[in-house]
Amino acid sequence: MSNETVLYSSEASSQYTAIQYGGLSDQGKVRKKNEDSFGLFPQQGLFFVADGVGGMPAGDIASMLITQVLPELLLQRIAEPELLTSKELIDRLKQAIIDLSNRIRLQSQNRPEYAGMGSTLALALLTKNKCYIANLGDSRIYLHKNNQLHQLSIDHTLVHHLLTNDLINEEEALHHPGKNQLVQYVGMQRSPIPDVICLPRTAGDQLLLCSDGLTDMLSESEINHYLMKVIPAEKKCQALVKAANLAGGKDNVTVVIVS
Repeated sequence: MSNETVLYSSEASSQYTAIQYGGLSDQGKVRKKNEDSFGLFPQQGLFFVADGVGGMPAGDIASMLITQVLPELLLQRIAEPELLTSKELIDRLKQAIIDLSNRIRLQSQNRPEYAGMGSTLALALLTKNKCYIANLGDSRIYLHKNNQLHQLSIDHTLVHHLLTNDLINEEEALHHPGKNQLVQYVGMQRSPIPDVICLPRTAGDQLLLCSDGLTDMLSESEINHYLMKVIPAEKKCQALVKAANLAGGKDNVTVVIVS
């Protein structure tokens, strides 16, 4: 993990590709410990945020295990992404996330102190021309394009399920007790069904990966304000975390930006 902003030359590309990225995680103003983690692995084109599931034991252990296990699992299944079709890569990425979830679940079953642990996952995997995003839980992935913010990920929460099935309306969703109740996450008892999509890489676009400690404190218009600034990715991460804490900092806050 790192909070540095650097440029790198992708080994998977035949020509120089510059990517600026940054990441930052903060305990916030209320929580007693930080259960978030993030991963920056530019040589793999891999960036992710993991948020230990609140209210479950060892959430911090679950998110930390993701940073240790996920890069290796992806290397095993996607060693040479340029040789795969988009469908093949999506299938392998889904299976790697399922393997990760099963491994976290086995850890929780083998260690009584880890019983029931789990974590969200918001992931971006970059190849030469494309970007693959995947998620489980309510950590989010946004695309900032042409000064506008677009949510790419789907919240795997009870409230989102009720909304999409027209069982509650938008106003009821704001105060529903199931707002943060996850229906899918890494380490769940059954095998998860991760959402994975593919989009083209376009110069000037930014990806934002974040835990709900950011999105619960700041509106999308406020987040967009900081992403529009012409400053390094690391500085944007710092500004967003600071703004979330000034707004109350009720949860751990983790931000990764790739541009």
